[in-house]
Amino acid sequence: MRLTELDKTILLAFLVFTKGSLDTYVKSEELESKFSIRKRKLVRISLKRLTERKLLIRHEREDKYKFSKEGLKNASLLLREGAKLWKF
Repeated sequence: MRLTELDKTILLAFLVFTKGSLDTYVKSEELESKFSIRKRKLVRISLKRLTERKLLIRHEREDKYKFSKEGLKNASLLLREGAKLWKF
């Protein structure tokens, strides 16, 4: 499973917002506000893709997301290895 640069950035942002907790939900508006207006639609698409890959779990009634165990594991791995977000 290959993650895009935006997917990696969102997973790292979730790691910062939740401080590594599996129980903390993050509102999508709160996450989107950290990106430029032109990228917000891409952030929503990426959130949907990460949910389909079971790295994030969407709240049943609200527009909130939290880590799954696999998502936290991947985000921690990205942080440890140093996420290569840009190609040189």
